[in-house]
Amino acid sequence: MPGHSSTYGGVRAFLDRHIDYPAAIAGACVLGGIVFVINRGHGWDDALVAAGKQATYTFFAGGYMVRLNERIALAVNPAAIGVFTGMLCSGTLAVSLTYLVHSLKGTPEPLNSTLPTLLLLVPGFLFLGTRARYKRSSQRGMEESP
Repeated sequence: MPGHSSTYGGVRAFLDRHIDYPAAIAGACVLGGIVFVINRGHGWDDALVAAGKQATYTFFAGGYMVRLNERIALAVNPAAIGVFTGMLCSGTLAVSLTYLVHSLKGTPEPLNSTLPTLLLLVPGFLFLGTRARYKRSSQRGMEESP
């Protein structure tokens, strides 16, 4: 299969460019665990399905949303408006998609399963946007130093 390796490499390069892996893994574990607890009263099977959906979604979509948040925070000036805009745009998309995923068959408590995303993303995205701005200004300061 001559194209197999190059296809894998292309997919991997795409994911590397658009997903923040540490944030994706942390978010998948934390939110998957929270959603499991929220839904465990409906039985282990339903709780595991809901947690699995949340963890998978958070890894891919959440990892992407973190990168999107950082890109917007860096692109918009002044810094405070950039960070807020990144949080608002990425956060709205994240909450909407999370609710959509949980509204599909298999999650007993779709609204309650979406609330942790809403509650954690505001401080999380504000922090990550601010950190991205700080990192960029630190890198620029180091480049300008003699």
